[in-house]
Amino acid sequence: MKKSPLRRSNKPVDFQQKQKQQLMLAVGFYAVLVLIAAMGNLSWSIVGWYALIGAVTYLVYAKDKHAAQQAKWRTPEATLHLLSILGGWVGAMMAQNYLRHKTKKSEFRLAYYLTVLVNLATLLYLISGGDLSQF
Repeated sequence: MKKSPLRRSNKPVDFQQKQKQQLMLAVGFYAVLVLIAAMGNLSWSIVGWYALIGAVTYLVYAKDKHAAQQAKWRTPEATLHLLSILGGWVGAMMAQNYLRHKTKKSEFRLAYYLTVLVNLATLLYLISGGDLSQF
């Protein structure tokens, strides 16, 4: 059976929904960091670090995307993962989704998710003051 030429795919809607969800996740993460810092359980410099490294990571992804389109020198994947593990995973997530960059390679995505887990575990350690027994 032929598809009607007027029928549209759900993919753009799904993509836009995913963008909104990830934006809410990013805003929520930073809001929680600010709340934890306001409660005195996290240094404001760490909140600033997360904001800075997130922005830098997004820009590095954007530069890499542009280089890929121009067939120029690319940023090594290890560098992208290092930025994520250092706290730039939110910027990486936003860049992957909004720039549609580094979304196809399953090995890259798996490594990215591992960097998120390692970073969040480190953040939990910092919030706990090194005493994870309270959790």
